[in-house]
Amino acid sequence: MSMMAIDLPLSKSVVNRVLIAMAAQGKLTQWLLQNPSVVSNGCRDTRLLVDALQGLASGMSEFDFQDAGTPCRLFTAYAAVCAQKPVTISGNISLNNRSILPLMDALVAMGAEVEFLEKPGHTPFTIKSGIKNWHDTEINTSVSSQYASALMLMAPLFAGQKRIKLQDNTHSQTYIDLTLHVLEQMGIELKVETGTEGKNITILGSYKAISTPLGARMVMEADWSASAFFYPLLLGMGESKTLFLEGLSLSSVQGDAAMAALGKWLGIETETHADGVILRSSVRLKNPWESEKLADKTPPNVDLKNNPDLVPAFVVGCCILKQSLLLEGIHNLRYKECDRIAALQENLAYLNCTLEPMGDEEDDRWLLDTSNRNFPSQLHVETRHDHRIAMAFSTLKPWIQELTFSDSDCVEKSFPNYWEQWKKCTFE
Repeated sequence: MSMMAIDLPLSKSVVNRVLIAMAAQGKLTQWLLQNPSVVSNGCRDTRLLVDALQGLASGMSEFDFQDAGTPCRLFTAYAAVCAQKPVTISGNISLNNRSILPLMDALVAMGAEVEFLEKPGHTPFTIKSGIKNWHDTEINTSVSSQYASALMLMAPLFAGQKRIKLQDNTHSQTYIDLTLHVLEQMGIELKVETGTEGKNITILGSYKAISTPLGARMVMEADWSASAFFYPLLLGMGESKTLFLEGLSLSSVQGDAAMAALGKWLGIETETHADGVILRSSVRLKNPWESEKLADKTPPNVDLKNNPDLVPAFVVGCCILKQSLLLEGIHNLRYKECDRIAALQENLAYLNCTLEPMGDEEDDRWLLDTSNRNFPSQLHVETRHDHRIAMAFSTLKPWIQELTFSDSDCVEKSFPNYWEQWKKCTFE
């Protein structure tokens, strides 16, 4: 059995949080010199955040985050405390369409003066004056956990006790847990209490009190979110092939390590290796679930509320196997780099598959119906400039002879080396 090695990028979720923390300690340049792969093996989002943090330290006042939502939100909270003069933060059309209002409301309540330059609650905006003292706050995380993470990373810039209340209905809870993990790894003392109305986070430590540099003990992991696309790709490589993904761990702090469990739905086992994980297909492809029409059986249910970035790859993998599913917790895909639900629906239609809400869309239960799935001889993927849509539908290459993309360069956002790794799996 032959094994192919895949080179994954570093986890941008971990890196983004560490970059803010190192800048807050005044040790960003030193840490980047000690960890050159952060930039050399990093993605566009990482480079944008590095440039912004270094630019702020050197006195820049204008920052363009293109479509980088997480860097923009984390940086906004940091700049609201650390900027020495007014700063303007902007993005492209995609970012400008994504609301940042819950975070801005919290920052304004804490003393920041903000001017929205076009649409209230959206980029572009100018932080005219910043926050001088910490004020306990609460944040609505029903749309994005990044608002909470931004405040949590900002809090240790202040001394004393800082409280943040997370209103219930938090999406992507695993990303909040990741932020807590990074702070704990730095030696920041904190306390988490979960009640009936939400979660209360108390941050006791401050960056100034840290004695041991973070770089001495923080291990940079490969990106589990990026690994997701190699699960459906493996399905088209033949039963004798396995994939080795270096730098991953089944005990990872990344929430998207859940891909190992989701992989079992695709008939793929994820095995521990000393330096990463091994993917091994355990299904015999000729559509193992294909039999009756969907109306004659009840599809299994999968809750993806905490793993939105895994949805596109997982959905396409299910289509390859003709596995219909009832998906829950995916409504927030409407607010990503594009409307990912609409992008999935548009491209799934070319496969005669559908993704439709069960009941009201607010119920957040969606039926993926693959019972009529077929592979056309050619397919032009409408990526909507979204990296995860491009990579997800690229996994159809073993099944569709002519596969083209409206924008293949969008993968630079999270996985610059993706097409080289993809060619290994598609034998291009």
